[in-house]
Order: sequence, then C-alpha cells, then structure tokens
Amino acid sequence: MTFAAVTSLALANLTLGATPTIAADSGASDEEAEWEAAWEAAEERERQMERAREVNEGELVFLPQAPAVDSARMEKRIELDWESLATGWARMHQCHHHLDPAAAVQIVYNGERTRDIRITRRDGVGQAEVDGPSVQMSGIERGASLCVAAEVLAILPHPDKAGYVVDNGPFMRRFLDGYYPMQVRLEVRWPEGMLALRESEPPAQPGLTIKENPQGVTLEAHFEGRLESRLHLVRGPATP
Repeated sequence: MTFAAVTSLALANLTLGATPTIAADSGASDEEAEWEAAWEAAEERERQMERAREVNEGELVFLPQAPAVDSARMEKRIELDWESLATGWARMHQCHHHLDPAAAVQIVYNGERTRDIRITRRDGVGQAEVDGPSVQMSGIERGASLCVAAEVLAILPHPDKAGYVVDNGPFMRRFLDGYYPMQVRLEVRWPEGMLALRESEPPAQPGLTIKENPQGVTLEAHFEGRLESRLHLVRGPATP
C-alpha cells in the first residue's frame, strides 16, 4: 500500500502541469496513449486508496437500499421442532451466494454449537472440505456459491425473561481489516402455532425487515459491519 501511494502521488505531481491532450480520432500517437493509460492508472490507484480509507471497521450500519443483485448474499434457515425446545438442537441450512473471487476462504462455526456439518452444493468453488467446525474453500470464482447443512444449538431458555432466545451471528463480510456490504436472509421456522415472536434485537428499521407468521420469522438485512441477531420467542397457542 505504501508503494502504491508514493507511486500515485509522484505520477500525479509529474503530470498535473502538462495534462496530455486526448485525441478525438484514432490517429493519437503511441506516446499520447501511454500518457493517457498512465494517468488513468494513477487515478484508479487514488480511488482505491480513498475506498480503503473509508472502509468500515466493524461498526454495524444498515443500508436503506439493497445492494446490487449480484452482491454477496447469505441465506440461513433454522428448522425448530418440539424436541428443539427440550434439547436446543435444530436443523440448519445455509447458503453463501455471489462469493468474492479468492484463492482461499473459510467459513468458521462455533464448534460447541455446531455438529454434523455437510456440504450440500457448490458452484464455482474449486475445492471445498469440512475441517472440524469450519469449511475450507479454495479456487473461488467470482459469483461462486456454496451451501451447507448442519445441526446447531439454536434455541435456549431466555436468561432473564419467560420464553426462549435464538441468537445468530455475527454475520459479516470481512476482508483483511475491513467490512463490506452484505445481504442476509434468516428464516426461523417451527410447527404452526408452536412459538411466537415477542421481541427482536436489533428492531426492525430501514435496512432491516422482520416478518412473522404462525410458522416462523423471517429477517432480511442489508448492512456493513457485524450483525448479531437475537429473537425473543414465547410459547404459542399450539403449546400442548
């Protein structure tokens, strides 16, 4: 990064006093074309440096408008049943879509709360394997996707109130020291009438929608930073 900064500033200073003329026809000289290419490269380096200076360092910021349809997206579904209320364990399905191109990426889970991790689908990922509480991937192409299934310790008695809590996260899209825009869709499903939503943290707001029906809750978020979700659930009318 230091080398890029020095090179960019030096080139800008060198050319500010004599900005090359851009020919309007195809007869521009090779020298003019080289100067134009060098100038554009310098400006691009400056733009990259500016984006790096403005990168989110982890603070949660909801985005009122959804990112582009081809931006990183994660979908997670938790399926609770009556046994889950006694044991806490539930089935989980998770998909990561529109992954960023990279030589290697890992998805890390809480080893005490996740078991039986299985890769169910991959597209545009050269290699992927489960390694303990993580999925290790390599050769990720732009727009790649990967889906996994597992059992997770999903629901626990609320520590302070009647009912239960379902905690999820932190959800994040992190590269080096920065956090970048991400879309998350979280579904928590249960048999009709088994549970009802009492409260959600964070609450619904621009960039975060929460929808409830007798068979579950759906949360959709567009954000930068680290998102942690807590759903406070209580027994519904179908409780035996």
